[in-house]
Amino acid sequence: MFYTLVTMVQKNRYFFIPFLVWIILGGLLILLYPKEDLFLTVNQLHNPVADILTTITTYLGDGKTYGGILLILLIRRQWRPFMISASILALVTLLVISGKHVFDEPRPITYFADIASTLHTVSWVPPHAWNSFPSGHTSTAFALFCFMAIWWEKKQMGLLFFALGLAAAHSRIYLCQHFFEDVYAGSIIGTFSSVFIYGLFELRKTGKPGTTRSRETVITPSAGVA
Repeated sequence: MFYTLVTMVQKNRYFFIPFLVWIILGGLLILLYPKEDLFLTVNQLHNPVADILTTITTYLGDGKTYGGILLILLIRRQWRPFMISASILALVTLLVISGKHVFDEPRPITYFADIASTLHTVSWVPPHAWNSFPSGHTSTAFALFCFMAIWWEKKQMGLLFFALGLAAAHSRIYLCQHFFEDVYAGSIIGTFSSVFIYGLFELRKTGKPGTTRSRETVITPSAGVA
């Protein structure tokens, strides 16, 4: 299993190297700066164009988008990627829902109740009040795009898939839905889920560690738990 995972990471370095940099830099930011500062730095840098763009990118982590990808795989009769991606979504959903109920953290709009009127929100994406940690949208986005990076034949696309996952994470802070630590944890949950489930399927397919395949190609997504 370990050898299978190492091989998978090596073959998909265009996704995993940027992800590793993100994990290191994001961890340092969490250690060095208060959660309030990290949130406000992102949330207060807003403009009308960014309002529209982040509304689009936040749906990259929506369950409907992931469901659309599953539907495409079914229509194309790509059974193996369908089973893998469905299993990934099931694991992500379990981990995120469990985390939200265990931690039950307030969302920014509740945490900053005294200055809520100064926080940037958009009327068409009303902020939630509780269950902030971890970010479900970020978890779902990174789970989907990590899977896509592993499965896609052109491995250079991994860089784009990572960027899309990061865009979804940014949107959750910008739209006053989550703190930085929420999306940071969500990115780890989503990526871990994809790597773990994909690794299990590889072991089951080959009966021995070490090989990953990328014969079938899925259609590029436009991109489940809030």
